Parts: sequence; C-alpha cells; structure tokens
Amino acid sequence: MIKLGKQKYAGKLIVFEGTDGAGKTTMLEKTVAYLRERYGENRIIVQKQPTDLSRKTKLFQKMMYCSRHDEINYRAVQLLTLSDRVQHNSEIIIPALKEGKIVVCDRYIYTSVANMFARGYRHEKWFFDAAKEIVRPDVTFLAYVPPELAIERIKARPDECTRHLNEPLLHNVSKEFLRLSKSEKFVKLDTSQPPETAFESVKNALTALTEGNR
Repeated sequence: MIKLGKQKYAGKLIVFEGTDGAGKTTMLEKTVAYLRERYGENRIIVQKQPTDLSRKTKLFQKMMYCSRHDEINYRAVQLLTLSDRVQHNSEIIIPALKEGKIVVCDRYIYTSVANMFARGYRHEKWFFDAAKEIVRPDVTFLAYVPPELAIERIKARPDECTRHLNEPLLHNVSKEFLRLSKSEKFVKLDTSQPPETAFESVKNALTALTEGNR
C-alpha cells in the first residue's frame, strides 16, 4: 500500500480514477449531483488533478497531445504533476476537509502511479517519499472498462478523434489501475454497464461512508 498522509479531518475525500474513456467523468458527475441533493451545494467541493498549474505547461501539453516524445523526460513530468498535487492538497483539499466539506476529486496521485508504472518506472523512492505529504482518500472509485472499449469511446468523441492516442500505453495503464485497485482497496465500478447500474455501487459505498454525517 502506498504511504499517504492520514485523513484525520472532519470532511470526506472522494476520488475517481480510471483511464480516459472508462466513464469516470459520468460517475463523478452523478456523484456530485447525488451529494449536493443530500448535503447542499455549499458542502460539496469539486476538484480536478492535475490542476491547470501543471496542465497548461508546455511539458504537460506535449506529453498529452504530441506523438513525438523523444525529448520528454518522464521523471520531469512526474516532478511537475507531483509538486502540483502536493500544493493542491496543502492549499485546497486539506483546508476544505478541516471545514467539514466533502471533496470530490477527478483523478488523484494514483493516476501518476499508474502511468509511472506503465512506463517502467517502478522504483522511484523520491516520488513515494514526497507522496507522504498527500492525504489518503476516504474512498477511491475506479471506473473500469476493457481498454478496447475505452479506446473506442475516445475515438468517438468529436473533440478528441484527432488526438494522438498511445494505445499500448493505455492498455498498460489499465492493467496498473487494476493492480492498484487491489493493493489500495479501490471500489471498482463496471462502467461498461449502463451508468445508472454502475452508479448503484457508488451510492452503496457513499451511504456507508457518509452515514451519520449529514
């Protein structure tokens, strides 16, 4: 299990993970609507990682959207996104948890780990030492579909049909998410099912997590 900081605050941290095309965003949106109906708008904070602090850098954009990666050092990418996650925890997530908010986060440190492992970087002690600054989620949901279906969904999106897509990497990242799901005790969602069916598992987990915290 990855050593993360203890979640010792009054609020709850709910994280959604998964490859692109797995249905993660749909599950997150349903969760946010469900929680806002139960607890009110002001109690729910929605966040996304990495934040624009790293997403809008030339390095991140090149990694995501360019086919040629010869000049990219992936440790540099991990340094970039990890520093962003550490700062985001310190500046946004922990203060919200201290106030008793329910924080719903679209991706978290596990995305970095899955991608790092998928690229063959498996012994990055520096990464896991720094990760101790990041608080452990109360629950992490993994939206999962077979990689072939995820790729099909991505290619069907009008705004992403021309995007460079490293299909072998997506397959590897999917495998690493499954491994993390076991070691980190994620709630795995079969998002090849209709969204309402998959969301039943989310509601069950949320009920167990938030019972008595209205």
